[in-house]
Amino acid sequence: MSPALIWLIVGLGLLIIELFTMTFFLMWIACGALLAAVAAFFTTAVWVPWMVFSVATVVLLIATRPLARSLHGGVTVPSNVDRLVGQTAVVLETIDNLHNTGRVRIESDEWRARSAGGTIAEGQHVIVSRVEGTTLMVEDPDAKETATEQ
Repeated sequence: MSPALIWLIVGLGLLIIELFTMTFFLMWIACGALLAAVAAFFTTAVWVPWMVFSVATVVLLIATRPLARSLHGGVTVPSNVDRLVGQTAVVLETIDNLHNTGRVRIESDEWRARSAGGTIAEGQHVIVSRVEGTTLMVEDPDAKETATEQ
């Protein structure tokens, strides 16, 4: 089997695998292999297709990686518990870290809550600062305003 045919089969095989993975990584390697197939068709030296493959693959990866990242790395929308960060919740049970109490309602769900500061009374509105497991870490927005005014 001729080297050009081997390079062609490898290049087409990598393109087919790329169709299933959609990573834009194997595509550049496949293009390098197809260019190596062209080089192998015109020369009998073994090192020429390997050199064409190596240089073409590296150049294509470096030149087009930012384009592939921009296609894949769009703005992500927070989902699941990540979307709760920054939202307002209502305190259902007084949040007291010393007594290990505190529950809040956000949307239609109830969550265990802990405060970054002191005790927060029932009925107050709080802001979710982060999620730790099944517990929301909350902050009292009134306490922040008081701290910035002083």
